[in-house]
Amino acid sequence: MQQTLSLSTGTTVHYWTHRSELKATIVMIHGITGNHEGFQYIEPLLDTYRLIIPDLPGFGESDLPVSSEWSIEDLARLTNEFIAKLELTEPPIILGHSMGGLVVSAMVAQSPGLFSDIILISPVPTRVTKRDSRYIGATLGGLHYKLGSRLGKSGEKLVKSRTISAVTTSVMTKTFDSARKKDIQQHHFDNLERISSSAFYYALHQDINRQGAIDYADILKKKRVALIVGDDDIVTPLDEEKKLAAAIEPAQFTVISGVGHLIHYEKAAEAAEAIKAFLSPRQSSH
Repeated sequence: MQQTLSLSTGTTVHYWTHRSELKATIVMIHGITGNHEGFQYIEPLLDTYRLIIPDLPGFGESDLPVSSEWSIEDLARLTNEFIAKLELTEPPIILGHSMGGLVVSAMVAQSPGLFSDIILISPVPTRVTKRDSRYIGATLGGLHYKLGSRLGKSGEKLVKSRTISAVTTSVMTKTFDSARKKDIQQHHFDNLERISSSAFYYALHQDINRQGAIDYADILKKKRVALIVGDDDIVTPLDEEKKLAAAIEPAQFTVISGVGHLIHYEKAAEAAEAIKAFLSPRQSSH
């Protein structure tokens, strides 16, 4: 069921609720190029939970926030306000993928009492440096959005290029299932048409590369956290995720084999099983 909620800044957030009759709730936060639809494969597998999946401000169908609110901390504050306004009867479980994992980490740091358990799937683990394997990709990605924000219609055409999207998706995709590959590519094409502002994406991209979930380790290590990652991820590499795991000492650290950054697309069943295993002690106590 699609619903909307207006924030104090005037920003309207669109969100989707699945199995609203259930009490135990997972709020799912997507990554930088995504929206609520990215969780379409894992959603039906978590059938004992109510799922609330927003399009973050500036993504999908949700309003672009004002230009002074274009950072991870801003997205965290706005999303915390969104969750508080839902007026849930008990603190929800919070899940984030990629940039969403970084947003979730900032959300927990800002309002630790707002949530119960935390699930991070391929989160941004650490800041990008000139010495790590992400540097070239991060630099090219930043240039992509920078040119998009400064070249008018030509820049918009560049940012929405299906050719560039096809290449980046192909690099990230590890599955041999041709139908699933085609579905992922089409979903990424659809996302191109929903880009709200190249300048917004550029500001966020720069902010993402300057930090990581490890910067919130002091608060995360006080919470119950599951960290789920792929063993062949070039966007958030396993070696960097291991650094995050060492810093936050998660209750569960799951490495899924044969997958990269798109775990929730390519290995949804394995990810769902890891999530249910992590949450089963909690669910059995309710």
